[in-house]
Parts: sequence; C-alpha cells; structure tokens
Amino acid sequence: MVRLRGLGVVILDCCGRVLISSCRNIGSCYQPQIAEALAILEGLQLAISLGFLPAILESDALVGVQAICKKEAPCSEVGIVVNDILLFLSQVFISVNFVPRLANKVSHGLAKLALSYEGEFVWFEDCPLCVESLVLGDIPNSL
Repeated sequence: MVRLRGLGVVILDCCGRVLISSCRNIGSCYQPQIAEALAILEGLQLAISLGFLPAILESDALVGVQAICKKEAPCSEVGIVVNDILLFLSQVFISVNFVPRLANKVSHGLAKLALSYEGEFVWFEDCPLCVESLVLGDIPNSL
C-alpha cells in the first residue's frame, strides 16, 4: 500500500537561527526507518550543496544514526540509503549525532506540514509560521 511520508529538514547556525528549512512528501511503501534515513540524506545534500560545512547533523532516528556512526550499512532496504549517506560523509566533514525526538520538533513539524501539500518547499533564512514557535524550543544538542 502506497502511503505518504513527510520529510522535514532544518539547518540552524551555531546560535540556533534558521539558515534553511525544507519539506516535501514522498508517496511510498517505505518503512519509517527508510523515510528517516532519506531525511538524513536530504539534509546532507542540502548542507553540502549550500556550503554549510563543517556541520553537525542531528536526527532522532536512532537505528539510522547508529548505523551511520558505525559505518556499517545493514543488509536491508535502509542499508541502501545508509550507503549513500556514508558516501557523502566520506567526502565532507559532517558529524552525525542522535538527539531525542523532543529536541527535533522542527524537523517533525516540517515533515507533518509536507503531508498537507504536494511538491517540495524551501525557505531561506526562514521557516513556515506553523513551526516558527518550535524553533525557539528546538535547541541544538551541540550548543
């Protein structure tokens, strides 16, 4: 069964200000772990393409973060995405850290927003009003 999944990415500077936020939905029969890995991959691609390096990537996808940190892609569908992530990480300096879901509310708010619209949306130095209040409470783990 094809189901919509939302992907949300937010890139903050070291002071917690939004540099870029984006969201999109994907129609898929992917497991949630694969959607989470795709969000990590999308965040990496965005940070690299815009030159936000070095960087710290934070995700609440524990299994994905563990696989990335161990540099071991599981022998499963999510392993294909993890391999792509590891390839990107081999070319740049970006560290990947696990954060609890409560510290990742903006990304989840963007992913939820993506389910309401078709297409990809990107905001530079801004975010949609529906997640603006979450930015204030979503303090990066690395601060």
